[in-house]
Amino acid sequence: MTDRFFQLKKLCFFFMIILLTGCSATFENHGHTPSKVEVEQLLIGKDSKQSVKKMFGPPSSLGLVDDDKWFYLSTKVRYSSYRTPEIVTRKLVAFTFANNGALENVEVFQLDNQEVVVLSRRITDSGIKSIGLIRQILNSAGNYDPTTALE
Repeated sequence: MTDRFFQLKKLCFFFMIILLTGCSATFENHGHTPSKVEVEQLLIGKDSKQSVKKMFGPPSSLGLVDDDKWFYLSTKVRYSSYRTPEIVTRKLVAFTFANNGALENVEVFQLDNQEVVVLSRRITDSGIKSIGLIRQILNSAGNYDPTTALE
């Protein structure tokens, strides 16, 4: 009887361990940002795009208009079994380069600097709401001048 009780106790112990480990959070790291010490090694006006790329690798993304802005982004996300994923840390390091490729500015943003940006949605009015397709074709045919075709 005590042997059977001991086996039941052992089985309950392993079952509890499995339940507890299933509820623990897991973390995922995405991206890479240079540390504060690494950023302090850079010299504004002296370092170039090539030296930054050699130190930190290629950037996560580039500026939209030109490649004079480089961004390094890292995010740490906590996943729990019964909760939605939560962003624990997010860091963005932005490098700005002058036209000659020299480092001009370095900015560091943390999760607490983050603001919600409302995107503006602009839609161009087509002006075709009250006129049907047939009427548009007939109106266009009235604007045709055959003398321009002969020139």
